[in-house]
Amino acid sequence: MKNHGDKLMVLASEESGRGKLENRSSTFSHIFVSATPYNVYKDDQSLESPFITFKFNIKMSYVLDKPDKSVPSYISKHDSWHEFEHPVDELTRGFICSLFVDAKIPFALKNLHWKKHDFDKESIPLVSTDCVVSSILDVCSDMINAARESGRKKLFLLVMIKKQVVVPRDEYLAMLKAKEGQEVLCNVEDMIRLQARGWNFQRSDWEDMANVVRRAGLGDSIKKRFGFSSRTCYERIDKTRFKSTRRQVMCPICRFMLPTT
Repeated sequence: MKNHGDKLMVLASEESGRGKLENRSSTFSHIFVSATPYNVYKDDQSLESPFITFKFNIKMSYVLDKPDKSVPSYISKHDSWHEFEHPVDELTRGFICSLFVDAKIPFALKNLHWKKHDFDKESIPLVSTDCVVSSILDVCSDMINAARESGRKKLFLLVMIKKQVVVPRDEYLAMLKAKEGQEVLCNVEDMIRLQARGWNFQRSDWEDMANVVRRAGLGDSIKKRFGFSSRTCYERIDKTRFKSTRRQVMCPICRFMLPTT
């Protein structure tokens, strides 16, 4: 069986099956890693021996190749938190390696850069994942020494692993439109599900959603996703809402003119 160091090397070398966009010649990516003492939580003097809690925040996002204030600064692809606890006296290089494996990072650890603090603009290129482990151990060592002087027993280390994939403007805008469209579809799905459970939406709620669907140009996508026809649309969505209306109205989802009652 491979040890954690071997597994970490595999993680660094294998290609992830996710995010195929990165493989295009027009894109490139960096992975920024930082480890910062985060002893803002209350100490626990009842502990027999000091413990350290590692809080891993793993992120992946797409960013524009050139700054543009007219669009969102990034598109989030992944954002997860993982927490690990370990006795300070038993902290080893192998344990740090195991954290990267146990956190199930959804991308290969390539083109690594180290930051002293997550918000720093400057970063230091790293040769390998082994350098990342060494850098984290150095931060741990300094934090542990400071804790011994202060008498603190409960330590926290915030480890940020951020992958940024840089894409050209046309691809970024296409991704942004697709993401926004998916969010609209999910919102419509939520409204339909809630109404089926008896939720009483106001006319203005549906009209607001209709405007969003119209601006996003998702009328056909709505029909395909939910299999709506003129009749099922009336029966599933708007039968209750339009039961007492005397004038013909348009379905806010598929824009079919609904019959009056």
